[in-house]
Amino acid sequence: MKTLKDPIHGNIHFPDDEIGILDSKEFQRLRNIKQLGLSYLVYPSATHTRFEHSVGAYFLAGKLAENIGFSKDDSQLIRLSALLHDIGHGPFSHSSEHAILTRFDSKYSHEKNTADILKKSAVAGHLKKIGFSSTEISKVAVEGKSKFSDIISGEIDVDRMDYLVRDSYYTGAAYGVIDLDRLLDTLKFKSGHLYLSEKGITLGESFVLARYLMYPTVYEHHTTRIGDSMFSCAIYLALKEGLFTPEEMYRMDDIEFISQLRGAGGLCTKLVDEIESRQLYKTAIRLSKEELGKSFGRLIKLNPKQVIKLEKELLEETGLSEGEALLDIPEPLYSGEAKAKILDNGKIKMLSDVSPLVRALGAAQWSHWNIAVYCEKENVEKVKRAAKRILL
Repeated sequence: MKTLKDPIHGNIHFPDDEIGILDSKEFQRLRNIKQLGLSYLVYPSATHTRFEHSVGAYFLAGKLAENIGFSKDDSQLIRLSALLHDIGHGPFSHSSEHAILTRFDSKYSHEKNTADILKKSAVAGHLKKIGFSSTEISKVAVEGKSKFSDIISGEIDVDRMDYLVRDSYYTGAAYGVIDLDRLLDTLKFKSGHLYLSEKGITLGESFVLARYLMYPTVYEHHTTRIGDSMFSCAIYLALKEGLFTPEEMYRMDDIEFISQLRGAGGLCTKLVDEIESRQLYKTAIRLSKEELGKSFGRLIKLNPKQVIKLEKELLEETGLSEGEALLDIPEPLYSGEAKAKILDNGKIKMLSDVSPLVRALGAAQWSHWNIAVYCEKENVEKVKRAAKRILL
């Protein structure tokens, strides 16, 4: 048995037959993948990794499986699925993936990479030795096609439980603190669905509220979004120049990836240098849902290609070159947790059906949502004027 000491959950024990997976080079790569990408630009201690988070999700999955009373084999399947659910994340986690899925015309996601690693790496051999196949792990952790998938990737799951508490701990933003022990005790499982017992409404509200507060303060902090936009552009430029492929990018860790971008030259290297020295673009304009007025309905429906097209119009209007003005249209802050299931008078309902607070948060999220355009300080005024003409 191997024991890891975790600041969130305490001692986490790995039986002998699972140590090979933990020590595989594919899983160890996660030690050099920042969980929160560029959030360390705002929160200096937010340098924790996907390795820690995956181990934490493994621990919570095991504890939940024990509480519910799953069989030994099912419990191990659930634990291993939680451990491996993020093994395919690329460097800087979602910060790099955003460039692949929005700016570069590729559908190669971290989920796809996870499935590939499970099937084609040494991890598959380790799983086979202990009686599991890559296919069944993938169905739980990636594809959502197992009766246990809700535990790993549902509305209230072990993935979200761990990262909320962990991200709160490492950023110092206390909004993500939730009563994990009580929440785990309150969760029930039936017919492929994880749901809260009738006494769990307050815990469900606390969970949704934590997510709601963590989004604007941590995950969608405006400084992080500027850094992410610049980073995404740098990655796109490197991909366009053939410095690496999406598949190759997902195999790198943060250290190798930054080294590659530094050596790319041109605007790519300039953007990375500015991010690392925290000489970030300025916000030329920021527009809320109310300020957008009738334009909101049009802009919120744009797909990534349409956003890039709109950004090019902005560049043409200002006479700037590619990458010198960046349009940022984020997705809504949260939505899934409102669909969390709860037992109410013997019937399983959505949390939003029984909680006025959760319904109110669904509407309140828009007070934190806005679109923005970023550029160098000297271009702010002309970009602002052009953005108003194009966006409003």
